[in-house]
Amino acid sequence: MTEPVRFEAEEVTPKESGRGIIKEAGPFIASVERLMIRVRSAKLKDHTQMIDNLQAWIDRAMNGGIDVLRDGEQILSTLNANVDEMIQSRTMLRRIVFPMAGLTLLAGALAALTVTVSGLEALFLSTPLEIVFAAVIFGIAGSSFAVLLRTVTMQFAYTEKVALFMVGIARPLVGGVLALAVFALFGAGIISLPLISDQETTTRVAFLAGVGGSGIFAGQLALFAFAFGAGIAESYLTPRVSQGVARVADRISSATR
Repeated sequence: MTEPVRFEAEEVTPKESGRGIIKEAGPFIASVERLMIRVRSAKLKDHTQMIDNLQAWIDRAMNGGIDVLRDGEQILSTLNANVDEMIQSRTMLRRIVFPMAGLTLLAGALAALTVTVSGLEALFLSTPLEIVFAAVIFGIAGSSFAVLLRTVTMQFAYTEKVALFMVGIARPLVGGVLALAVFALFGAGIISLPLISDQETTTRVAFLAGVGGSGIFAGQLALFAFAFGAGIAESYLTPRVSQGVARVADRISSATR
């Protein structure tokens, strides 16, 4: 881990009032306090030393021991790097294990539902339920693929175990909902492709027929491919939707103050 930033102590001319120092150091202190919250939220076993180090910088700023106007940005940049490196190195295992645990639980639930649905001859909007369910599963599979890629490449910034676990469950389910929307768009004819529109006379995919089976229609398989793509698109849409909602909430909050 990068060594904590250290600056040589300088002789600082005392101000007439301590209030001036505190006001000047206010933004710097607030930024360091946010770093302390990040460290505490990560729930690391050995975070005491980093907390003490951050508190020492707050004390120095409040006592006028550093020139926050001149050195504050550089100090904050180094402290941010130190905190990021510590959290990433200490939470590497949980950022892999807990999303995978969520994905495993979801896969088990889907397997049980698949067995249940395959034995039913029910219809959903005049469509065999198993076809609708298959489209949703492909959407979940696409989103799970994106979650898996982000997990193994350590792209998730979450450090809370419950949040990481829910990533493996909730985000694939969002992908399944998007796949259902794609299924509805094709079914309603809003999006139309000849291969998908014709589900009766198009070529069956023989290698999926199995023993004694006739195989799946190529149009259905194409629809499932689009559902899988919708699941992957979840990884692009979800962060941007959340950012948009946050911006709208900030504007509403500012307007109502």
